Amino acid sequence: MFKRVFYLTAVWAALAALTACAPVGAKRWEAEVQRGWGRGFRPLTLSTPPFHLAALLKGSQSEELVVYIEGDGRAIIHGQPASDPTPRDSQSLDLALLDPAPTVLYLARIGQFQPLDAVKENSIYWTDKRLSEEAVVAANAAIEQVKLMVKATKLHLIGYSGGGGIAALVAERRLDVASLVTVAGLLDTDFWTRNRGWRPLNGSLNPIKNAWAVAFIPQLHIYGTKDQVIDPMLSERFAKAAQFTNITRLPQDTDHYSGWTSRWGTLLHQYVIPLRKAPGGIPTGDAPL
Repeated sequence: MFKRVFYLTAVWAALAALTACAPVGAKRWEAEVQRGWGRGFRPLTLSTPPFHLAALLKGSQSEELVVYIEGDGRAIIHGQPASDPTPRDSQSLDLALLDPAPTVLYLARIGQFQPLDAVKENSIYWTDKRLSEEAVVAANAAIEQVKLMVKATKLHLIGYSGGGGIAALVAERRLDVASLVTVAGLLDTDFWTRNRGWRPLNGSLNPIKNAWAVAFIPQLHIYGTKDQVIDPMLSERFAKAAQFTNITRLPQDTDHYSGWTSRWGTLLHQYVIPLRKAPGGIPTGDAPL
């Protein structure tokens, strides 16, 4: 009983630390923790110096760890870097809460759900360096911490938007990734910025440049046919970048922000979970709309 009380006290102490002197992001974290708690998720703060990443974890020991990586959030507002990149709607968390896997990690990005003093110096990491070496190293280290915590041997990575780019870049440097799924994933930063008439993301890595490194990982790239933020061409270009043994592109009749949560239960059971279970994944190619 004492251990349980100590554990819960430690959890809420960590939450209180995040919400102290809180901007919008840290206040939002309290609401997200409450939402996750009802689905069996507990809050974690993962230290990956010089960053701290907010996370929610469901489950304890398991051979397989499913990881959902959040998108870029509110990175840019009216052409300027946001003071707080916390997403208005935590799309990856919405999806993670629906996942029936016994052990699921939701991982926020640098600066999201953090106190003001933790974000004011880091805006470069949700603008030009959103997919930087430092950002990938931080996400990878956080995932490794939780993998060791739950004694997992396999990872299933799922990333939304910019989180899809992080997921692909993490997968490039690991040997334990059993499946890779992106939802409206940022998989080719050079094409993305050029196509939108923006300057390049100086300081960011481009997932497509080392696509060969994930060629043998079963993967699914889901995109919205009405997406005005992430062009469906990004996943097509990624699919053509290497001799993939098992990759599927799956179109959905939706845009970048809406419809993903309502569709996720069906997508999980028809595509995502079979990808995890089948040794060879699901058939290669473009799935029907």
